[in-house]
Amino acid sequence: MTPDRRTLFALFSFAFGLRVLYAVLFGGNPDVIAIHETYAYRIAAQMAAGWDWLKAPFSPNAPGYLLALSTIFRVTGPSWWAAVLFNATLGAITTGFLYRIGEKRLAPRVGLLSGLWLGAFVSQMHFSSLALREVLTTFLLVWLAYTLVRPFDRMRSAVWTGILYLALVQTEPSFLLLLPLLVVFLGLRATHHRTMNAQYLFLFVATVFVLNTPWMVRNYIVHRAFIPISLEATRYTNPMTQLFQSEPERAGLPEGATVRPKPGFLRNEIEYWRFARFADAPAIPGRGVKEQPAWSLRHNTAAILNFGILLPFFVAGGVIAWRRRHRAALVLTCIVLSHAILRGFVGSGEGTRLPVEPLVILIAFYGLRQLLEMRRAAGGSG
Repeated sequence: MTPDRRTLFALFSFAFGLRVLYAVLFGGNPDVIAIHETYAYRIAAQMAAGWDWLKAPFSPNAPGYLLALSTIFRVTGPSWWAAVLFNATLGAITTGFLYRIGEKRLAPRVGLLSGLWLGAFVSQMHFSSLALREVLTTFLLVWLAYTLVRPFDRMRSAVWTGILYLALVQTEPSFLLLLPLLVVFLGLRATHHRTMNAQYLFLFVATVFVLNTPWMVRNYIVHRAFIPISLEATRYTNPMTQLFQSEPERAGLPEGATVRPKPGFLRNEIEYWRFARFADAPAIPGRGVKEQPAWSLRHNTAAILNFGILLPFFVAGGVIAWRRRHRAALVLTCIVLSHAILRGFVGSGEGTRLPVEPLVILIAFYGLRQLLEMRRAAGGSG
Protein backbone atom coordinates (compact mmCIF):
# COMPACT_ATOMS: atom_id res chain seq x y z
CA MET A 1 0.00 0.00 0.00
CA THR A 2 1.40 3.40 -1.01
CA PRO A 3 1.78 6.23 1.54
CA ASP A 4 -1.06 8.13 -0.16
CA ARG A 5 -3.43 5.19 0.14
CA ARG A 6 -2.38 4.65 3.74
CA THR A 7 -3.33 8.26 4.46
CA LEU A 8 -6.73 7.81 2.82
CA PHE A 9 -7.35 4.58 4.73
CA ALA A 10 -6.32 6.21 8.00
CA LEU A 11 -8.67 9.16 7.42
CA PHE A 12 -11.51 6.80 6.51
CA SER A 13 -10.96 4.67 9.61
CA PHE A 14 -10.65 7.74 11.85
CA ALA A 15 -13.89 9.33 10.61
CA PHE A 16 -15.84 6.06 10.49
CA GLY A 17 -14.70 4.98 13.95
CA LEU A 18 -15.62 8.29 15.60
CA ARG A 19 -19.11 8.25 14.07
CA VAL A 20 -19.78 4.72 15.23
CA LEU A 21 -18.38 5.55 18.68
CA TYR A 22 -20.67 8.60 18.90
CA ALA A 23 -23.67 6.39 18.10
CA VAL A 24 -22.59 3.84 20.72
CA LEU A 25 -22.11 6.47 23.42
CA PHE A 26 -25.18 8.61 22.77
CA GLY A 27 -27.58 6.32 20.90
CA GLY A 28 -29.40 5.46 24.11
CA ASN A 29 -29.41 9.01 25.47
CA PRO A 30 -32.75 10.68 24.57
CA ASP A 31 -31.33 14.10 25.46
CA VAL A 32 -28.83 13.78 22.59
CA ILE A 33 -30.59 11.49 20.09
CA ALA A 34 -34.24 11.88 20.87
CA ILE A 35 -35.63 9.70 18.09
CA HIS A 36 -34.31 6.74 16.14
CA GLU A 37 -37.21 6.11 13.76
CA THR A 38 -37.43 9.44 11.93
CA TYR A 39 -40.01 10.17 9.24
CA ALA A 40 -37.48 9.20 6.55
CA TYR A 41 -36.74 5.96 8.44
CA ARG A 42 -40.43 5.00 8.54
CA ILE A 43 -41.02 5.80 4.86
CA ALA A 44 -37.89 3.89 3.81
CA ALA A 45 -39.02 0.88 5.86
CA GLN A 46 -42.36 0.90 4.02
CA MET A 47 -40.62 1.21 0.65
CA ALA A 48 -38.39 -1.76 1.49
CA ALA A 49 -41.49 -3.92 2.00
CA GLY A 50 -42.53 -3.82 -1.66
CA TRP A 51 -42.84 -1.83 -4.87
CA ASP A 52 -46.28 -0.30 -4.39
CA TRP A 53 -44.71 3.10 -3.75
CA LEU A 54 -43.83 3.38 -7.45
CA LYS A 55 -47.52 3.96 -8.27
CA ALA A 56 -48.49 5.85 -5.13
CA PRO A 57 -47.61 9.27 -3.64
CA PHE A 58 -45.58 7.57 -0.92
CA SER A 59 -43.98 10.77 0.40
CA PRO A 60 -43.96 14.48 -0.49
CA ASN A 61 -40.20 14.60 0.09
CA ALA A 62 -37.39 14.07 -2.40
CA PRO A 63 -36.75 10.37 -3.07
CA GLY A 64 -32.92 10.30 -3.09
CA TYR A 65 -32.22 9.46 0.53
CA LEU A 66 -35.37 7.37 0.83
CA LEU A 67 -34.33 5.19 -2.11
CA ALA A 68 -30.81 4.74 -0.73
CA LEU A 69 -32.00 3.88 2.78
CA SER A 70 -34.75 1.54 1.55
CA THR A 71 -32.14 -0.33 -0.54
CA ILE A 72 -30.08 -0.85 2.62
CA PHE A 73 -33.21 -2.00 4.49
CA ARG A 74 -33.97 -4.58 1.81
CA VAL A 75 -30.69 -6.26 2.70
CA THR A 76 -30.55 -5.74 6.47
CA GLY A 77 -34.16 -5.11 7.38
CA PRO A 78 -35.28 -1.84 9.00
CA SER A 79 -32.63 -1.03 11.58
CA TRP A 80 -31.36 2.17 13.15
CA TRP A 81 -27.85 0.72 13.18
CA ALA A 82 -28.03 0.03 9.46
CA ALA A 83 -28.80 3.74 8.92
CA VAL A 84 -25.95 4.73 11.26
CA LEU A 85 -23.40 2.54 9.48
CA PHE A 86 -24.59 3.84 6.10
CA ASN A 87 -24.21 7.45 7.25
CA ALA A 88 -20.85 6.72 8.90
CA THR A 89 -19.56 5.22 5.66
CA LEU A 90 -20.70 8.25 3.67
CA GLY A 91 -19.11 10.60 6.20
CA ALA A 92 -15.83 8.69 6.08
CA ILE A 93 -15.71 8.75 2.27
CA THR A 94 -16.43 12.49 2.38
CA THR A 95 -13.23 13.01 4.38
CA GLY A 96 -11.37 11.27 1.56
CA PHE A 97 -12.81 13.65 -1.04
CA LEU A 98 -11.91 16.59 1.20
CA TYR A 99 -8.35 15.34 1.51
CA ARG A 100 -8.09 14.92 -2.26
CA ILE A 101 -9.39 18.43 -2.99
CA GLY A 102 -6.98 19.98 -0.53
CA GLU A 103 -4.00 17.86 -1.54
CA LYS A 104 -4.41 18.31 -5.30
CA ARG A 105 -5.79 21.85 -5.52
CA LEU A 106 -4.74 23.76 -2.39
CA ALA A 107 -1.81 22.16 -0.54
CA PRO A 108 -1.07 18.64 0.83
CA ARG A 109 -1.10 19.81 4.44
CA VAL A 110 -4.37 21.67 3.88
CA GLY A 111 -5.98 18.46 2.66
CA LEU A 112 -4.72 16.40 5.59
CA LEU A 113 -5.73 18.91 8.27
CA SER A 114 -9.14 19.43 6.64
CA GLY A 115 -9.79 15.70 6.58
CA LEU A 116 -8.83 15.33 10.24
CA TRP A 117 -10.97 18.31 11.24
CA LEU A 118 -14.01 16.99 9.35
CA GLY A 119 -13.50 13.54 10.82
CA ALA A 120 -13.80 14.99 14.34
CA PHE A 121 -16.52 17.55 13.50
CA VAL A 122 -19.22 17.09 16.15
CA SER A 123 -22.23 18.18 14.07
CA GLN A 124 -21.22 15.78 11.29
CA MET A 125 -20.94 12.94 13.82
CA HIS A 126 -24.28 13.85 15.37
CA PHE A 127 -26.19 13.80 12.08
CA SER A 128 -24.62 10.47 11.22
CA SER A 129 -26.59 9.06 14.14
CA LEU A 130 -29.88 10.26 12.66
CA ALA A 131 -31.77 8.71 9.75
CA LEU A 132 -31.87 12.02 7.88
CA ARG A 133 -30.72 13.06 4.42
CA GLU A 134 -28.17 15.69 5.48
CA VAL A 135 -25.19 13.31 5.50
CA LEU A 136 -25.98 12.05 1.98
CA THR A 137 -26.46 15.66 0.81
CA THR A 138 -23.04 16.58 2.24
CA PHE A 139 -21.41 13.61 0.54
CA LEU A 140 -22.90 14.46 -2.87
CA LEU A 141 -22.12 18.18 -2.63
CA VAL A 142 -18.47 17.56 -1.71
CA TRP A 143 -18.18 15.03 -4.55
CA LEU A 144 -19.70 17.59 -6.93
CA ALA A 145 -17.23 20.23 -5.70
CA TYR A 146 -14.43 17.73 -6.32
CA THR A 147 -15.41 17.63 -10.01
CA LEU A 148 -15.72 21.42 -10.34
CA VAL A 149 -12.48 22.66 -8.79
CA ARG A 150 -10.42 21.90 -11.89
CA PRO A 151 -11.15 22.64 -15.57
CA PHE A 152 -12.85 19.84 -17.47
CA ASP A 153 -10.57 17.87 -19.75
CA ARG A 154 -12.91 15.13 -20.99
CA MET A 155 -16.49 14.93 -22.21
CA ARG A 156 -17.32 12.38 -19.57
CA SER A 157 -16.48 14.98 -16.91
CA ALA A 158 -19.58 16.94 -17.95
CA VAL A 159 -21.72 13.79 -18.00
CA TRP A 160 -20.51 12.73 -14.56
CA THR A 161 -21.12 16.23 -13.20
CA GLY A 162 -24.69 16.04 -14.50
CA ILE A 163 -25.22 12.68 -12.78
CA LEU A 164 -23.89 14.02 -9.48
CA TYR A 165 -25.98 17.17 -9.67
CA LEU A 166 -29.13 15.18 -10.43
CA ALA A 167 -28.45 12.89 -7.47
CA LEU A 168 -27.95 15.98 -5.29
CA VAL A 169 -31.24 17.65 -6.22
CA GLN A 170 -33.04 14.31 -5.93
CA THR A 171 -31.83 14.28 -2.34
CA GLU A 172 -32.15 18.01 -1.49
CA PRO A 173 -34.37 19.87 -4.03
CA SER A 174 -33.39 23.33 -2.80
CA PHE A 175 -30.23 23.01 -4.92
CA LEU A 176 -32.48 23.41 -7.97
CA LEU A 177 -32.26 27.14 -7.34
CA LEU A 178 -28.50 27.03 -7.86
CA LEU A 179 -28.82 25.46 -11.32
CA PRO A 180 -28.64 28.84 -13.15
CA LEU A 181 -25.36 29.64 -11.39
CA LEU A 182 -23.94 26.23 -12.29
CA VAL A 183 -25.01 26.69 -15.92
CA VAL A 184 -23.29 30.10 -16.06
CA PHE A 185 -20.15 28.69 -14.46
CA LEU A 186 -19.90 25.78 -16.89
CA GLY A 187 -20.64 28.05 -19.83
CA LEU A 188 -17.83 30.41 -18.88
CA ARG A 189 -15.30 28.45 -16.83
CA ALA A 190 -15.61 24.74 -17.56
CA THR A 191 -12.41 25.10 -19.61
CA HIS A 192 -10.36 27.94 -21.06
CA HIS A 193 -12.02 27.58 -24.48
CA ARG A 194 -15.46 29.03 -25.22
CA THR A 195 -16.40 26.44 -27.83
CA MET A 196 -15.52 23.56 -25.51
CA ASN A 197 -17.47 25.25 -22.71
CA ALA A 198 -20.60 25.19 -24.87
CA GLN A 199 -20.14 21.48 -25.58
CA TYR A 200 -19.60 20.63 -21.92
CA LEU A 201 -22.62 22.71 -20.93
CA PHE A 202 -24.81 20.95 -23.48
CA LEU A 203 -23.70 17.53 -22.23
CA PHE A 204 -24.35 18.52 -18.61
CA VAL A 205 -27.86 19.85 -19.28
CA ALA A 206 -28.73 16.90 -21.53
CA THR A 207 -27.58 14.41 -18.91
CA VAL A 208 -29.69 16.03 -16.19
CA PHE A 209 -32.76 16.22 -18.43
CA VAL A 210 -32.55 12.72 -19.92
CA LEU A 211 -31.87 10.92 -16.64
CA ASN A 212 -34.61 12.84 -14.82
CA THR A 213 -37.26 12.18 -17.49
CA PRO A 214 -38.33 8.69 -16.27
CA TRP A 215 -38.95 10.03 -12.77
CA MET A 216 -40.92 12.99 -14.17
CA VAL A 217 -43.08 10.54 -16.13
CA ARG A 218 -43.66 8.57 -12.92
CA ASN A 219 -44.61 11.76 -11.09
CA TYR A 220 -47.06 12.73 -13.83
CA ILE A 221 -48.75 9.32 -13.64
CA VAL A 222 -49.04 9.59 -9.84
CA HIS A 223 -49.82 13.28 -9.38
CA ARG A 224 -51.25 14.21 -12.80
CA ALA A 225 -48.85 17.15 -12.92
CA PHE A 226 -45.36 17.84 -14.24
CA ILE A 227 -43.28 17.64 -11.06
CA PRO A 228 -39.51 17.39 -11.66
CA ILE A 229 -38.56 15.66 -8.42
CA SER A 230 -41.22 15.61 -5.71
CA LEU A 231 -44.00 17.69 -4.20
CA GLU A 232 -41.32 19.17 -1.95
CA ALA A 233 -39.56 20.57 -5.01
CA THR A 234 -42.59 22.68 -5.93
CA ARG A 235 -41.61 24.99 -3.06
CA TYR A 236 -38.59 25.98 -5.14
CA THR A 237 -40.02 25.76 -8.66
CA ASN A 238 -42.79 28.28 -7.93
CA PRO A 239 -42.25 31.88 -9.09
CA MET A 240 -39.24 33.46 -7.39
CA THR A 241 -41.40 36.22 -5.92
CA GLN A 242 -42.84 33.74 -3.45
CA LEU A 243 -39.41 33.23 -1.93
CA PHE A 244 -39.39 36.83 -0.70
CA GLN A 245 -42.66 36.64 1.23
CA SER A 246 -42.25 37.36 4.92
CA GLU A 247 -45.70 36.01 5.83
CA PRO A 248 -47.22 32.67 4.80
CA GLU A 249 -50.42 32.64 2.80
CA ARG A 250 -53.58 32.71 4.93
CA ALA A 251 -55.84 31.38 2.18
CA GLY A 252 -57.93 28.45 3.32
CA LEU A 253 -57.31 29.02 7.04
CA PRO A 254 -60.26 29.42 9.43
CA GLU A 255 -61.15 32.85 10.74
CA GLY A 256 -58.98 33.90 13.65
CA ALA A 257 -56.35 31.20 13.02
CA THR A 258 -52.85 32.11 14.13
CA VAL A 259 -50.10 31.98 11.54
CA ARG A 260 -46.48 31.66 12.48
CA PRO A 261 -44.42 34.34 10.69
CA LYS A 262 -41.82 33.15 8.23
CA PRO A 263 -38.33 34.40 9.21
CA GLY A 264 -36.91 37.01 6.87
CA PHE A 265 -33.63 36.94 4.96
CA LEU A 266 -31.54 38.62 7.68
CA ARG A 267 -32.86 36.31 10.39
CA ASN A 268 -32.12 33.25 8.26
CA GLU A 269 -28.58 34.45 7.52
CA ILE A 270 -27.89 35.00 11.22
CA GLU A 271 -29.15 31.49 11.93
CA TYR A 272 -27.05 30.09 9.09
CA TRP A 273 -23.74 31.57 10.21
CA ARG A 274 -24.18 31.51 13.98
CA PHE A 275 -21.75 29.48 16.09
CA ALA A 276 -23.59 29.97 19.39
CA ARG A 277 -27.26 29.97 20.36
CA PHE A 278 -28.58 32.94 22.31
CA ALA A 279 -32.34 32.42 21.75
CA ASP A 280 -34.65 29.54 22.61
CA ALA A 281 -34.81 26.88 19.88
CA PRO A 282 -38.25 25.29 19.28
CA ALA A 283 -38.72 21.53 19.18
CA ILE A 284 -38.96 19.68 15.86
CA PRO A 285 -40.59 16.34 16.82
CA GLY A 286 -40.34 14.74 13.36
CA ARG A 287 -36.57 15.18 13.34
CA GLY A 288 -36.01 14.17 16.93
CA VAL A 289 -35.07 17.69 18.05
CA LYS A 290 -36.17 18.77 21.52
CA GLU A 291 -36.79 22.30 22.65
CA GLN A 292 -33.49 23.88 23.64
CA PRO A 293 -32.80 26.76 26.06
CA ALA A 294 -31.26 30.01 24.91
CA TRP A 295 -27.86 29.01 26.25
CA SER A 296 -26.80 25.40 25.99
CA LEU A 297 -23.24 24.84 27.22
CA ARG A 298 -22.91 21.51 25.43
CA HIS A 299 -24.26 22.81 22.13
CA ASN A 300 -22.42 26.11 22.11
CA THR A 301 -19.08 24.70 23.24
CA ALA A 302 -19.12 22.15 20.43
CA ALA A 303 -20.25 24.77 17.89
CA ILE A 304 -17.61 27.31 18.89
CA LEU A 305 -14.77 24.76 18.90
CA ASN A 306 -15.83 23.27 15.56
CA PHE A 307 -17.24 26.13 13.51
CA GLY A 308 -16.54 29.37 15.36
CA ILE A 309 -12.77 28.93 15.15
CA LEU A 310 -13.00 28.39 11.39
CA LEU A 311 -15.01 31.49 10.46
CA PRO A 312 -12.24 34.15 10.60
CA PHE A 313 -9.89 31.97 8.57
CA PHE A 314 -12.68 31.16 6.10
CA VAL A 315 -13.18 34.88 5.48
CA ALA A 316 -9.43 35.37 5.10
CA GLY A 317 -9.20 32.41 2.71
CA GLY A 318 -12.03 33.74 0.55
CA VAL A 319 -10.44 37.20 0.31
CA ILE A 320 -7.01 35.77 -0.53
CA ALA A 321 -8.53 33.46 -3.15
CA TRP A 322 -10.23 36.43 -4.79
CA ARG A 323 -7.10 38.57 -4.80
CA ARG A 324 -4.95 35.77 -6.23
CA ARG A 325 -7.62 34.42 -8.60
CA HIS A 326 -7.09 30.91 -7.26
CA ARG A 327 -9.62 28.84 -9.21
CA ALA A 328 -10.15 25.95 -6.78
CA ALA A 329 -10.43 28.14 -3.70
CA LEU A 330 -12.74 30.56 -5.53
CA VAL A 331 -15.04 27.75 -6.67
CA LEU A 332 -15.30 26.36 -3.13
CA THR A 333 -15.92 29.82 -1.66
CA CYS A 334 -18.61 30.60 -4.23
CA ILE A 335 -20.40 27.32 -3.51
CA VAL A 336 -20.52 28.17 0.21
CA LEU A 337 -21.67 31.77 -0.32
CA SER A 338 -24.27 30.79 -2.93
CA HIS A 339 -25.71 28.19 -0.60
CA ALA A 340 -25.78 30.69 2.27
CA ILE A 341 -27.67 33.25 0.18
CA LEU A 342 -30.06 30.57 -1.03
CA ARG A 343 -30.88 29.47 2.51
CA GLY A 344 -31.46 33.09 3.47
CA PHE A 345 -34.42 33.15 1.10
CA VAL A 346 -35.85 29.65 1.58
CA GLY A 347 -35.19 29.21 5.30
CA SER A 348 -32.36 28.13 7.55
CA GLY A 349 -31.92 25.77 10.47
CA GLU A 350 -29.37 23.74 12.36
CA GLY A 351 -28.85 21.22 9.59
CA THR A 352 -28.96 23.50 6.54
CA ARG A 353 -25.29 24.52 6.88
CA LEU A 354 -24.12 20.93 7.23
CA PRO A 355 -23.51 20.22 3.49
CA VAL A 356 -21.08 23.12 3.04
CA GLU A 357 -19.21 22.76 6.35
CA PRO A 358 -16.52 20.56 4.73
CA LEU A 359 -15.89 23.29 2.13
CA VAL A 360 -15.72 25.91 4.88
CA ILE A 361 -13.05 23.76 6.54
CA LEU A 362 -11.01 23.61 3.33
CA ILE A 363 -11.10 27.36 2.74
CA ALA A 364 -10.34 28.07 6.40
CA PHE A 365 -7.18 25.95 6.36
CA TYR A 366 -6.25 27.41 2.97
CA GLY A 367 -6.59 30.89 4.49
CA LEU A 368 -4.56 29.90 7.55
CA ARG A 369 -1.78 28.50 5.37
CA GLN A 370 -1.67 31.62 3.23
CA LEU A 371 -1.57 33.88 6.28
CA LEU A 372 1.34 31.89 7.74
CA GLU A 373 3.22 32.08 4.45
CA MET A 374 2.63 35.83 4.25
CA ARG A 375 3.95 36.21 7.79
CA ARG A 376 7.06 34.18 6.98
CA ALA A 377 7.63 36.21 3.83
CA ALA A 378 7.28 39.48 5.75
CA GLY A 379 9.66 38.25 8.44
CA GLY A 380 12.19 37.09 5.88
CA SER A 381 12.15 40.37 4.02
CA GLY A 382 12.72 42.27 7.26
